[in-house]
Amino acid sequence: MPVGLRWVLAAIRGVAASTWRQRRRGALGRTPLSLGAVPVVATLAVAVMLTGACSPPNSPAGAGDGGVAVASPGGTATAVAAPIDVALTDTRGLDGPMAVTPFADSAPAGDVTFNVKNLGTIDHELVVIKTDTPFDQIPITDSGDPPAPVTTGADKIDEANNIGETGDPNLKPGESRSFTIKGLAPGHYVLVCNIAKHYGLGMRAAFTVVAAP
Repeated sequence: MPVGLRWVLAAIRGVAASTWRQRRRGALGRTPLSLGAVPVVATLAVAVMLTGACSPPNSPAGAGDGGVAVASPGGTATAVAAPIDVALTDTRGLDGPMAVTPFADSAPAGDVTFNVKNLGTIDHELVVIKTDTPFDQIPITDSGDPPAPVTTGADKIDEANNIGETGDPNLKPGESRSFTIKGLAPGHYVLVCNIAKHYGLGMRAAFTVVAAP
């Protein structure tokens, strides 16, 4: 499958799943699920792909990424552990569903690189948080930057167990960034965008680190 198409499908899949989950819980009202959001994402992603911006960061091919094989100077494929490519998507900013879509939901313990691409229409980020709480049930108790507990107006989750992120500045539409977490331990994690209200609109995904063989 062409590289750009994999990112397009990830964008569509992520937003469609987020829409379904929120409709199921009544977060977006009681009207039947509309697929209107999907063409918006597809149109956006295809436009980005046609301009060349939909190529993922340099990633070796593998089951856990959206990249292509990296050849050594001799022309043979180099055996390198695949980074985790992650698509950040939305359809209409804060007026529609959002999603964090990793190309793999697990990795072996050790150094893990995340290649992140914003396929949405507004700024996003990626934060990796260690937690045993289900990825979609983390309490929204904080606000501000950095997030701090508030009694009213909470729009972020706590980042006390933040172990890695894309950092500042936020990723603008079409931008990519990579970061590596050294010595990632086995356990349960969540990948989130913790910009105000984004977690609540669907920007969260479970991620598991397993003991290295």
